[in-house]
Amino acid sequence: MFHFENNYGLFVGALTTNEFHKHYALQLSVSTHSNMRMTRKGALQTYADSFYIASNTLHQLISPEPQLTILINPLSPLGHQFYLNYKTLKVTSLESSLKKELVHILHRLQTKKITFNTFCLHIKDRMYQYQCDCEDQYHLKDDRIRNTLLLFEENFEKIYSLEEIAELSNLSTSRFLHLFKDVTGLNFRRYQLWNKMIKSLPYLITHSITDTAHTFGFTDSSHYTRTFKETFGVTPKFMFQKE
Repeated sequence: MFHFENNYGLFVGALTTNEFHKHYALQLSVSTHSNMRMTRKGALQTYADSFYIASNTLHQLISPEPQLTILINPLSPLGHQFYLNYKTLKVTSLESSLKKELVHILHRLQTKKITFNTFCLHIKDRMYQYQCDCEDQYHLKDDRIRNTLLLFEENFEKIYSLEEIAELSNLSTSRFLHLFKDVTGLNFRRYQLWNKMIKSLPYLITHSITDTAHTFGFTDSSHYTRTFKETFGVTPKFMFQKE
């Protein structure tokens, strides 16, 4: 089961197969059982009922029982609040109060006390409460980058080219790329790729992989599937059970 908002997407289900991967998003994962297995290359395996995973962290998560994963845009107010709270931690357990609330909501869904639509509304409300509400929305000193991020948020459905964004910022493409990385700590091209991928997911539910790949600017279905697997650790067919 899937649901998508402007700055996050969620998936509920078991993860019986998942390859090492990393993605632009911050990841929250919770289960009603303490048997989710987190593996990082060069580190010991960890079993727990919740994980916070920082952006661009290579990992593998296996969960034999249904779990909830939330992938969050790290440059959104919500994502930045998590960054402020977890600082330089790459993988750790969620703070107790948030974990308990997410597990409680997940349990209510699993026991059919609420519908999936109601579940999504509860998650949205909890994410809103967590969101950073400081006066400077993104804590960014450069207005050009802040305005770029606001433009993306307000026009979520549109995909902008690097040239369009650089021109709107009155910068050369090379200068914009350097400034974006300097201010946010993230690679703009990776941000673009994540943006295209997350926007393609609702479309993929009712369309073929080939059609989705072409619609969202991927070279072909193989390119889309490869990028999907690198991003989520599974193939589109596994996640959506589509031919």
